[in-house]
Amino acid sequence: MATPKRSTKDYAAIAAKRIIKPSQEKRFPKLLIYARNKKGKTTFGLSAGVEKTLVLDPERGTAEMRTKDPNVWPIERWEDLDDAYNYLRYSDHPYQWIAVDGLTKFNNMALKYVMKLQEEKSLDRIPGLVQQRDYGKAGELMKDLLTRFHALPMGVVFTAQERMDSALDSEEDEDIEDNSAVFIPDLPKGVRGAANSIVDVIGRLYVVKTEDGKRERRLWIAESVKYDTGYRSDFELPEYVKNPTIPKLVRLIRTGKESASK
Repeated sequence: MATPKRSTKDYAAIAAKRIIKPSQEKRFPKLLIYARNKKGKTTFGLSAGVEKTLVLDPERGTAEMRTKDPNVWPIERWEDLDDAYNYLRYSDHPYQWIAVDGLTKFNNMALKYVMKLQEEKSLDRIPGLVQQRDYGKAGELMKDLLTRFHALPMGVVFTAQERMDSALDSEEDEDIEDNSAVFIPDLPKGVRGAANSIVDVIGRLYVVKTEDGKRERRLWIAESVKYDTGYRSDFELPEYVKNPTIPKLVRLIRTGKESASK
């Protein structure tokens, strides 16, 4: 039997270049924030700095933000996302953060895009009729979207609408004793799982009225059987963040403190 040839590659040198420590890695985190309508998802997405952030807006939710006047790339059809991604990936631009502001709407766009392609291929296809396989193909498009934006050397805030499910339909059935409601991002199960797996924080944004009658925005980040939430951090963080901003949240997961050290 012939002796296999020894590789000429210097694997020790390759390893020296590739092995890293998290403390030495310079990266912006990826966040998934969901909420009901008009609870401040877009405002949160801009909190890292209006001029540092580009909003991909499929819902024209930024149309009345005349005071903040953010930088917005309107997304009117699925194909527009390729142009926006390629600009961010290959062009010299001033943005450090990207707000992918509306995964729920993007998922609907992906489904319509798949249906359109199938209708163009088949004369027997009934226009406007969704077939089961369309959902799977749209889901794959969404997973590819998540993967591509996750790989960008920028901070990314994915936002989604909120959906209330029965506990019996959730992935946490074993943790819930009764059939109470659970609150999750309004996305198909596979897409939601893919999004949850790549982000550093999954947070539910909501508003409460304080004792003095003022409205206070909060972001629930702790693990919960009622909410689809959680975070990656070496520190034990509070259940929720009052008046959340991106800098405050990033500081929390990296230092365990809301305020910068003096």
